[in-house]
Amino acid sequence: MMSVRLIDATCPECRGPLREIQEGELVEYECLVGHRYGPSALLHAHAEAQERALWAAVVALEEAGELVRKAGPHLPPQTRSSLEQEAAGKAQQAEKIREILHNLTPFRTS
Repeated sequence: MMSVRLIDATCPECRGPLREIQEGELVEYECLVGHRYGPSALLHAHAEAQERALWAAVVALEEAGELVRKAGPHLPPQTRSSLEQEAAGKAQQAEKIREILHNLTPFRTS
């Protein structure tokens, strides 16, 4: 007998909702698009998605400094000063995420 139920997680590839499909001893996870994973593959793909998301955050935060350097000269001095402080704060946030990435460990399924 096959059972299908929605789970409270999203597809690591497309972020669509996942459902668990169980038929006897076989369990798979599938999203609406059709990405399909076994239990170990799902955990591995999810760990990769975590790392990609964190690196995207680092890039976005670090880009803030470059954008302020490029756009700042075209803004009033008070605004530029405030933006430079904000960009410095974002650089610190990016560094904290880099530390998290350094300590990030994938799921161990074997």
